[in-house]
Amino acid sequence: MTSREAKELKIIPPKNSAMLSWKPRPILSPQLTEPVPLEDVYIGKLKDRKTTSKAIQMISTARPGFSHLKRCNGFRLLLAPLMNDESEDQKSPKIMSSDDLRRSLNSKGFDLSLLEDEFEIIKVPKRAAKTKIQATKCSDIWPVNFHPDPQLEAVISGDIFTTEQLCRIEILMRLAIEAARRESVGNSECNGSALVVNPENGEPLVLACSKIDQHPMWHAAMLAIDLVAKSQGGGTWDLHKSNLTIRNQSETERKRQSNKNSLLFYPPSLSDIEFPCSETKLLEVKATRKNKCSNIPRDDEHRDTTGPYLCTNLWVLLVQEPCALCAMALLHSRVSKIFYGIPGEHGVLGSKIMLHITPGLNHRYQVWSGILEDECRRVRNEIKARDCI
Repeated sequence: MTSREAKELKIIPPKNSAMLSWKPRPILSPQLTEPVPLEDVYIGKLKDRKTTSKAIQMISTARPGFSHLKRCNGFRLLLAPLMNDESEDQKSPKIMSSDDLRRSLNSKGFDLSLLEDEFEIIKVPKRAAKTKIQATKCSDIWPVNFHPDPQLEAVISGDIFTTEQLCRIEILMRLAIEAARRESVGNSECNGSALVVNPENGEPLVLACSKIDQHPMWHAAMLAIDLVAKSQGGGTWDLHKSNLTIRNQSETERKRQSNKNSLLFYPPSLSDIEFPCSETKLLEVKATRKNKCSNIPRDDEHRDTTGPYLCTNLWVLLVQEPCALCAMALLHSRVSKIFYGIPGEHGVLGSKIMLHITPGLNHRYQVWSGILEDECRRVRNEIKARDCI
């Protein structure tokens, strides 16, 4: 998860929008989705429940730990792990016998007279629950200490997005699907299109289709990132020779945004696709449509590069799960959220691996799948059939 939250997607909801037929599925770490592992522990039974507070205080001093669990459940007191965590060889801990535990407790001042003679061995959660679902399952085994993360719970439940936001995401994904249907030329690693969106206003910024027939690295996401760089005065590939197309904004808006929100396309044939705009932008887009190809940014033009780095806080919609090349490029460009329709044969955001949860990364984005999955699968099959002809 990223520490910096993307701003709210402010859009006008589609009129007469029906209930969505899909639901975004967050791609989360197995530590969040799989059951909490269990471990064997010793349990002692209290002779008198009135001594509970005293017993908890003494055992917490003698055998600290288990901060994610309650130390007492009724008459049962959580004593220690079955595996000796005090062993000198921490790499190969040995099973601790009940007699060893008694000697250890006695040497550390625990009053064994508070407990029945026999200890019980049961299984309890080995680590803290990270989600409400995990906490509920853990509490069925043993009482837990749990404080939910509201942001994480919103991601899991889907409440992180409003209905209006989901409707807007659907509209934008349909745009990406149509672009892919028209122009995408890909392979098993990358196929489809990439749409970069400004979450502050819901406006699309860049739309690109995979074009590996023109360059082996021209995957959809790679082209999209390069177009964003173009809008900021950078970029690697000379797409002018390939007729890079830009749709103009009004002069007032262009000055205010320093060209950061110019709408860029690749290939240029995508310029006639109708971009879904919020109502506040509709009149401006109509006014500038006559000149939509007249202001192609060139490397030698003066551009304001004082804004955020590349795709910082932007959202990206992909027809297909990105490959390692695209996923790492999106990570280095500081994308905030990624949405994709279908798994990829070489996808690394849920299929082969989960690159975005790899330890040591200097940036993390959130990922959702299942966006118009059926439609995305159909268009991928169309592209495959077309490319085989």
